[in-house]
Amino acid sequence: MEGFEAKFRKTVKEYHMLEPGDRVIAAVSGGADSVCLLALLKEMRASLKLCLRAVHVHHGLREGEADRDAEFVSELCSALGVPCHIIRVDVRKLAEEKGMSEEEAGRYLRYEAFEREAAAWEEEEPEEGPGLVRVAVAHQRDDQAETILHNMFRGSGLHGLRGIPYVRGRIIRPLLDEPRGEILQWLSEKGLSFVEDSTNSEGCYTRNRIRSRMLPQIESEVNQGAVGNILRLGRLADQADQYLREQADLWIKRYVRGGEPAVPVRASFDGGQSQKLNTESLGEAGDAGAEGILIPAKEFLAQPEIIRSYIVLELLKTLSGHARNLGERHVQQVLELFLRPVGRKVKLPYYLTARKEYEGVFLGFSFFEGKQRGFICPQVKTRIFSCEKGAEFPKKMYTKWFDYDKIKDTPVVRTRQTGDFITLSDGKTKTVKRFMIDEKIPRQMRDEIPLLADGSHVMWIMGYRISQFYKIEADTKRIFEACAIYPAKEVNNNNGG
Repeated sequence: MEGFEAKFRKTVKEYHMLEPGDRVIAAVSGGADSVCLLALLKEMRASLKLCLRAVHVHHGLREGEADRDAEFVSELCSALGVPCHIIRVDVRKLAEEKGMSEEEAGRYLRYEAFEREAAAWEEEEPEEGPGLVRVAVAHQRDDQAETILHNMFRGSGLHGLRGIPYVRGRIIRPLLDEPRGEILQWLSEKGLSFVEDSTNSEGCYTRNRIRSRMLPQIESEVNQGAVGNILRLGRLADQADQYLREQADLWIKRYVRGGEPAVPVRASFDGGQSQKLNTESLGEAGDAGAEGILIPAKEFLAQPEIIRSYIVLELLKTLSGHARNLGERHVQQVLELFLRPVGRKVKLPYYLTARKEYEGVFLGFSFFEGKQRGFICPQVKTRIFSCEKGAEFPKKMYTKWFDYDKIKDTPVVRTRQTGDFITLSDGKTKTVKRFMIDEKIPRQMRDEIPLLADGSHVMWIMGYRISQFYKIEADTKRIFEACAIYPAKEVNNNNGG
């Protein structure tokens, strides 16, 4: 099946998945799709000078069968000459602790294991040596159709109808254009065996029912080309989603970041006043706390419903630094506030809250004064004042001072997001992700550490360090002070803040 292999290579090239010299971790469950993926990557190894490893995640479920799968993968990798690492995780424990389904917990632990392996491989060799570390997973064409239908039934909107992305960060999916039938045929021609996961046939999982019952019935009784049509819908949804996001961004730039009456990240002062915390702010200010964003009702309600939904989602993502756990339900909660009395509010993920005001709806932070995975999210107070010549500033864990005139955007308190970086003492920059890896911060805690950010330039990783770029110098004229306020008893119990 030269055509099958050629299509695989075409997908890799079209989506820029791999470059010569890259390092690739193949996620291998032992099933047909993952065995096919590993074998195809092995065939590409020489031509692209790839460094190839395999990872198998043992979930601690399916007694006996899971051990069989791990042993099979180990023997397969040995026969193919590919290094293999078996990682054991406790899915049941995580599911019980976090109130998750075993399916959700398994997915979380798998990708955490992949990321951990990739980060460890990066640490083994210098960045200027081998290429990037990629993680290849074996989702295929039928998985894509299944995902699109599943998301549609859950009410995920256009974003969900896009389905599974070909590339997301270091994750690549080279088999996403390959039908399951062609994968099985190719394995047969190559004489490659695989194992079957008995849970794939169980009807207790929604995805299994869609895969084994619904899609075959649709193809046999409605339209033989149904899967292809579903995938086409996914591609159109991807284009529409991108366009609507661009339109939402244009509106946000005009009414939230550019003009009145919108107020990007407000600072509340004594006396009930407020002002923008940007380079146009002047003079002495009392204690201030960055709160969030006001969506002006008049301009907002003039937009079509679908644009309003995208505006809200983009603003929530901007404030929180996350897309995960933010969905249509949260967007609808915010939209409904525009029809509610002044003062009504709703709580949202990532310490966010939405509140109805006279001018519109205010999105901001309602910091949780307690521990979240061992970390405490503080309330942040700020003030701006003139710098006196020769002024000295003490070293404090929870209060930091910055050169105000170096701040280019509106300072925002949030958690990390893609593209964040910090300037080190030698003047070089480092991504926040790399900084946290180097500081040995556990991966599950990295998304809970509050940051003070100027766009993507992080001014302060709270509890760790500030950016050298914003430090006060001899010619500093105005000072931006930020004070992180933790509950007293919690601070006393926290070594490092």
